[in-house]
Parts: sequence; C-alpha cells; structure tokens
Amino acid sequence: MTGIFLQAFVYLIAAVITASIALVVVGGHYLSRPLFRFVASSGLREIFTATALMLVIGIAALMSLVVLSPALGTFLAGVVLANSEFRHELESNIYPIKGLLIGLFFITVGAGINFGILFDDFFVIIGLTIGVMTLKALVLYVLAMIFKIKDSARWLFTLSLAQAGEFGFVLLSFSVQNHVLPTDIAQTLSLVVALSMFLTPGLFILFDKVILPKFEKDSNDREADTVDERGTVLIAGIGRFGQIVNRLLVANHVKTVVLDVRAQQVDDMRQIGTKAYFGDASKPDILHTAGIEDVKLLVIAIDNQETNVELVKYVKHTYPHVKILTRAFDRGHGYQLRQAGADYIESEPYHSALELGAKTMKCLGFHPFFIKQKKSIYKTIEDKQSDRLYKAWKGGAEDEERFDNNYRDLFIELEGFIKDAMQVDRNDKHSRERGWTPPPKRYADNLDE
Repeated sequence: MTGIFLQAFVYLIAAVITASIALVVVGGHYLSRPLFRFVASSGLREIFTATALMLVIGIAALMSLVVLSPALGTFLAGVVLANSEFRHELESNIYPIKGLLIGLFFITVGAGINFGILFDDFFVIIGLTIGVMTLKALVLYVLAMIFKIKDSARWLFTLSLAQAGEFGFVLLSFSVQNHVLPTDIAQTLSLVVALSMFLTPGLFILFDKVILPKFEKDSNDREADTVDERGTVLIAGIGRFGQIVNRLLVANHVKTVVLDVRAQQVDDMRQIGTKAYFGDASKPDILHTAGIEDVKLLVIAIDNQETNVELVKYVKHTYPHVKILTRAFDRGHGYQLRQAGADYIESEPYHSALELGAKTMKCLGFHPFFIKQKKSIYKTIEDKQSDRLYKAWKGGAEDEERFDNNYRDLFIELEGFIKDAMQVDRNDKHSRERGWTPPPKRYADNLDE
C-alpha cells in the first residue's frame, strides 16, 4: 500500500512540474503581451525593465516551489521574453547592464573553480576536456549530415558548438546543492567546462587557417573549363556586379564570354541558366583560351582590387586594341585603375549613393523634376572636376596613399562648387514645385519676385 502511495506521489510531483513548465511557457506567451502593453503605455523605461526583472524572478521562484532549479526558471523566462513582441525594447533597455551581468556570472563561476585540481590531475583533466569536446563534435557532425549542412559550413557548425555550455556551471552547482554529485567531481567537471570554453577560440582559428582554405582550394583547384565559344565582350567576374552587366548585355543579344575564379559561383550561375566558365582571368593562358585577342571589350568585375589593377595593366600592354571597362570600389581605386590604363571606370558606391540620395529627397517631398535636375548638376560638376582631382592624386607621394594637402584642398573646393550650384535658383520660388511640363509663359519675369 505504501508503494502505491509513493508511486502516486511521484506521479503527482511529475504532473505538478510538467504543469508548472507548461504554465510558464504557454501562460507567459499569452499573458506577458497584455502586461507589457500596459507597461509600455506608461512610457517609462525603468518600469519596463523592472517588470521584465520581476517576471524573471517570479518564474525562478515558481521553479523553486516545485523543487526545480531557479536557473531553469530564468532560462524559461528568457524564452518567454525572447518570443515577446517587445523583445527588441527589452534588449535595448538591458543592454547597458548586459555586459556587467555576464561578467558577474563568469566572475562568480571562476571564483568557484579549484585550479589546484588541474595541476594535481593535469592529464586527466585535459583528457576529459578533449573527450567531451570530441564526443560532442561527433554528435554535431552527425546532425550536420542529417540536416544536409554541406562542406565548410558543416565543420563550422561542429567546431563552434563543440565546447560544453556555460549552463553546465549552473547544472553542476544545482547538482551539488541537491547532493546529486559529490563536490570533488563537480569541481572537476566545472574545470572541464571552463577549459572547453577556453579552447573554443582555438577551434575557430583552426577552422579559418586550416579547414576553410582546404575547402576553398579543393573547389578552386579543378581544371579550368574549355571555352568553346567566342563573344564580343569578355566579362571577368560574375559576382553581384558582373552578373547584372552580363544579364543586360545578353538580353540585348550581345555575345558574352564569362569567366570567374570561384567554382561555386560558376556552378550557381549555371543553375539559373547563365553560361559561365571556371577560370582565373588574371592568368594570361586563361585569357588567351577565352579569346581575349578577338573581343572588342573587356569588362572587369573581379572582387579583388589589386587583381583588377594588375589585369588592366596586362591587357592594356598586351592587347592595346581591347577597350577595358571596369568597376572601382572607391575613389582611390578608381584613380589606380585610370593610371593603369582603363578606358571606362564606374564607381560601385557612387551611383547607388546618388540614387539613394535622390530617393531620400523624394521622401522629403521634393518634386521628381527638381531631384533629377539637382542630381544632374551634381554629376556634371563631379565629372568636370575629376581630371583635376586625378592629377592631384597622381602628383602625390609614392609612399603614401596620395591624398595629400593639395588633393584635400581640391576636394574641399569641389564641395564648394556643388553647394553653390545647388543654390543657383534659391530665389526661384517655383523651382521646388516645378513639374515635368514646361513652365508657363512669362515664367522668367517672375523669378525675382
């Protein structure tokens, strides 16, 4: 009879614990929203933060009442808050003290670790640490295979999570308090957890220096493709920039030959119907195979700045009849390409920044015609001053970045020209509202009013 009551009591405790966790998760999901809406209506950040802390402490206390770890309660509270629509507001409110709380946690944990055990049982501790990390890494690797995480991403997933988590400190402390584990075993395991976390940065270094380069080398070491066609335009690089250029040309029936040194990028382009060849355009033999001597134009859209410049120099020297159009990453890179002999240079950030500025003006209520006019003025002045800026850059010191005082003075002068040009019609009260249609008759007579 006693056994039956004991078994019933165990089932009752299990039911209470399960109900408590369900209450926290489900109830917290539905009840926290109206609570935080009410608190948010006060407009006081302090009350908002205090309510979040009260919720965390309350859930931790509830877990203590059902003989569970308060740490589990705080974890569940974090889950509830993370799924709240006010999570971003909560995150911004606790951000100033986030680092302090994390630091306090690790200081407390570190103060409780007995490093004397490490020196007494050095090889045992190291062996346990490596064993734990290896076992967890094997489990993670299998999971990565099951969920079809490929190549280097699989190794990154495995190595980044191979350490024992900091929640282990909480569990070990709780186990000692409830006499589940002896103190000496808990201290040993705490040291193992700490060492595994300490070794984790080394795993990232291993990934960056050894594993990732191996995958990149394996993917890019395949033989260059045989280019079986000729085109009017040779495009070097089919990344975010080059593929747009290629798409525009192909849509207008221009024959292009596309090269890229990244095997995965070439394969991706082929999957969406874009014909591309694997090959390093910076190598003379690959250029020859791609028919550089027969093309009219070479478009360079390689992501490496130095490779861009060197390729321009080589092609201009070896195939002077080929016109080179290239993308510049910034103003200084554009000057380097111009010096190398590129025929046409387009700055990657320039046009996108100009368009975004125009859209900003539109959102502020400026008329489209006014925006188009000002954008045209801006581009015209930039184009007129580009030669002077280039000569100033070219005349700079070879050992420096060439942005000397003379260049800076010219750049300040350019800013002044742009500002003055934008204010030419400042007395024209109709300029901002003028639309696409021509202005009315005798419009000019009223400009000075």
